[in-house]
Amino acid sequence: MQLWLYLHFPKLQLDTMYADKSQQPLVVVDAKRFQIIQCSDAAQKQGIKNGMGLGSASTLCPSLQVSPYDESVEQQALADIAQWLYLVTSDLALFPPQGLLLKLTDMLTLYGGLESYWNKISQHLQYLNVQFHYATGFSPFSAILLTKLGSNLVTEEKKHIEDMLRHCPVSAAELNQKQIEKLARVGIVALNDLLKLPISEIARRFDIELVNYIGKLTGQFRHPVDFYRPPERFQSYLELLFEVENTQWLNKPLKKLLVKLEHFLSLRGQVAYELELRFHQRDNQSEAIILTSACGDYLTARWEKLSQLAMESLMLSRPVQGLTLKVLRSGEFDASSQDIFSGYIGHQTALELITTLQAKLGKAQIHKIAPTDDPRPEKSTIFCHLGKTIPPQPQLAALRPSLILPTPEVLTDKVSLLHGPERIATGWWDGEAITRDYFIARSKEGRWLWVFRDRKMQWFLHGLFS
Repeated sequence: MQLWLYLHFPKLQLDTMYADKSQQPLVVVDAKRFQIIQCSDAAQKQGIKNGMGLGSASTLCPSLQVSPYDESVEQQALADIAQWLYLVTSDLALFPPQGLLLKLTDMLTLYGGLESYWNKISQHLQYLNVQFHYATGFSPFSAILLTKLGSNLVTEEKKHIEDMLRHCPVSAAELNQKQIEKLARVGIVALNDLLKLPISEIARRFDIELVNYIGKLTGQFRHPVDFYRPPERFQSYLELLFEVENTQWLNKPLKKLLVKLEHFLSLRGQVAYELELRFHQRDNQSEAIILTSACGDYLTARWEKLSQLAMESLMLSRPVQGLTLKVLRSGEFDASSQDIFSGYIGHQTALELITTLQAKLGKAQIHKIAPTDDPRPEKSTIFCHLGKTIPPQPQLAALRPSLILPTPEVLTDKVSLLHGPERIATGWWDGEAITRDYFIARSKEGRWLWVFRDRKMQWFLHGLFS
């Protein structure tokens, strides 16, 4: 016997919106009929129910927060849930906008039975904080029917499932209104009455669609299902209840997305190197920033710190209505460890420092320094891209300071010359020829300086030794 599990999310749009649902009375309204179709617990305490008109609800609760129903939001949220569940189970099928069908038969052996499998699924769903109903069945339609009746039944006993189905009203079945009325005219209002009839008798008295439904419901006919295949990379959308203009107020909703990202990456043994954070705005406009980690990371706390640094200087052109977090570049987690004999070297590695500077100043502002073949000290190095590999340079015999000034400055300190001279005469090929005698000197304050004398016997400061 095949075993299926159906999950129904009755408040999917409301549950996936970012808001303090425990305190604020929130509702989702059908914009065509102006009726309540989803309401929060706080709204229910005010006497608001599904099916109530918007005018009546506003009278009961003047502070009611209203959001129009958007099926695309629920479809995206359903895809996010499917992607999340795919980490612990396979063979999922989307039944948009609020349903997921799971085939259990092949997974029970892996988890050692239905009870342990259901515990894993329910615990995994707790991270998302969404309300759902569920039921198992020996066919997709049987699981769907029992779920929509709110049975919350998890069993693999076929007789128990059949007994539950026989008590279901025909109006709850996946039939159109015309078929339900036709059955009612002949006195069939309960599914038990319909299931007593042979398939041949149903085919003779009713249409072929009803025959196919009964055959699939009872498992006599095959029910083909298109199984879900998730994208390889993480992408998640979060709708905001209010429009947000201050970027600091986006930190908390962003953290909700980063928590999902951490679980996604950790279960796959991966780290992310580059994320795209997109701000959805009015009139289908959007802006995006790129978050980069040079060393790769998956932890919420570290990505949260980088995002806060990146958004400090961000100026939004329009208020934000939603956020999308997407992984652009990822890789396998590197489990290399630090040598315990290397000693304490600080709180950050070199790559972590680069990551922090990129988030604060922008990726285009951080460069590597590469040596050149030009003997002039001020042109001996150039800035290059961080991704460029710089080959190791041979150790120079001449002493060079740790810090070279971009341009030489007139020497104003009284110094003592301790080493030199070292003559550098070059640059004839580009019209910027120099002839200088360099010395290592020490000032009265104890600073070690790199100074030179030009052809006019003028003294300049060009570098400092650490």
